Amino acid sequence: MRHRDRAHALYRVVVNVDGNDHPVLPVAVLERATLVTIEASHGLRVLGTGDGAVEVLVPAGRAIEVRGDAMQPGQILHYVALARAPSGDMDALRAARKFWQARGLAVKPLTVGATYAVAGRVLDTRETVLGLEPPLADAAAAERKAQELGDLHGRDTSVHAVVQVPPSATLRVDAPGGVSMRAQDVLWFEALPPQPAAAGGGPQAGQAPPGSAGAAVLTVSAGGTRLELPGRVYVTPGDGGGLAVVNEARIETILEGVVASEIFQSAPMDALKAQAVAARTDMLAKVGLRHHADPFAICSEVHCQAYRGNAKVPARVAEAVRATRGEVLFGTDGRLVDTFYHAVSGGHTEHNENAWRMAPHPNLRGRPDLVAGAANPLAVTGAPLSTATQGTAAGASEESVRRLLDGPDKSWASASGRNKGACRWEVTHSAAEIEAALGQAGVGGKLKSLRVLERGVSGRIVHLELTFADGIQRKIWGELRIRRMFKGLRSSLMVITPGAAGAGGVPSAWTFRGAGYGHGVGMDQTGAVGRAEKGQRYRDILDHYYGGAKVERLY
Repeated sequence: MRHRDRAHALYRVVVNVDGNDHPVLPVAVLERATLVTIEASHGLRVLGTGDGAVEVLVPAGRAIEVRGDAMQPGQILHYVALARAPSGDMDALRAARKFWQARGLAVKPLTVGATYAVAGRVLDTRETVLGLEPPLADAAAAERKAQELGDLHGRDTSVHAVVQVPPSATLRVDAPGGVSMRAQDVLWFEALPPQPAAAGGGPQAGQAPPGSAGAAVLTVSAGGTRLELPGRVYVTPGDGGGLAVVNEARIETILEGVVASEIFQSAPMDALKAQAVAARTDMLAKVGLRHHADPFAICSEVHCQAYRGNAKVPARVAEAVRATRGEVLFGTDGRLVDTFYHAVSGGHTEHNENAWRMAPHPNLRGRPDLVAGAANPLAVTGAPLSTATQGTAAGASEESVRRLLDGPDKSWASASGRNKGACRWEVTHSAAEIEAALGQAGVGGKLKSLRVLERGVSGRIVHLELTFADGIQRKIWGELRIRRMFKGLRSSLMVITPGAAGAGGVPSAWTFRGAGYGHGVGMDQTGAVGRAEKGQRYRDILDHYYGGAKVERLY
């Protein structure tokens, strides 16, 4: 395979399996770097082709520097994604196509996702995206168009990127002693394992056996960030300029860092296990559905999976990952569940279609998240939890949300005693602050009034109408967009109160009083801690938050 072809292959979704049948996934850990420093305590191997056919050995104690010369941007087309659905859901796709074509828009179906095999089982993450024709070369213009169409029609729109020509660069590796090497577009780096002791045939005292998570670790630094990474990495030019550093490692090893980043490390073991299963499922379910214009499968941010390498992973976290090795959640449709999770629900989780315009998922239903015997303030009858409804079809009412916020917090998250500032919160912003924030969100003006058009079953605002001093009205759809445009609120499960009217009837300030942190779909991570502290096992916790999904050991 030509070296350029190897670089192109990075943009194709691949879940590899190592010699011990462990799934391996490429995760971006650093992006837009101008200088990358790499070292390993036992030395490292520079792989020119990724398969060991061409390699340079660097002794222990020596760091190398990687730079990109003659950087060339890639050519990428940006489609406004008007709708998406699992590839087999033809009814949803036909309905979406009909909706947009009735409004005079031309659409093109685009297949994303992948089919891949793990331990002999074929997994299917494929979806069909309806893209607006023609695509745009400018990403910012595509984002503006998506926002415009989403606001106008009350739909959750986004941007889907398609790589025509990947970015390019000549990579230069400089080692101590004046040694230098060059390669086009991609280079791999692998830590050498510890050497066994001269006698006894086993590892030296304090060293991990070869092949274990601690046996071969790279230290990678760029832009003030220093990471300890298992497995190996490759460096390649990324979209947006600079170099991307991608960690190729066993999913189970990556999960140790993910779980440590996602949940309280002091949480009960069953909460850690629940997080491990949810994160593993989420990682595998996202393969091929994110980062279409990037040379990796997932990133290390909350957008995909919070991951900071495996430096100093607590023993309890590693134990939780090992104890649930290979366990994932399969939904009632036979596919991996898209196991969303969030910090704090606020007392009630949310239907997935109310957070994102997607088909309702039977395993992602919003439901009360209250301790046993607590009344559900959002229920029509206020009945005990055992018989409470899961919210009206139209969503929670304004009155019931106020009742929730005015009453005592009986949520499982609150029972944990953690994240108190996220369970209930209140913030006030001046009119000037709100005007500036709305301007940054592309809906600027002096805000005179607002009206909640729709709430989800958890009470989260999902559709909001803004009226400005000049009489212009804007309708905003989307839980995430709503909370971001008001200076990054913790959630949209809130009531909004204007301050005293000033010039032109514009309130002098706005007060936001709410509950929860995040979109509310799937597992409440702090609630899982509270449940585990009261003796709930991890499978029971998962069954509550992903009702009807089954835990199965995939490998």
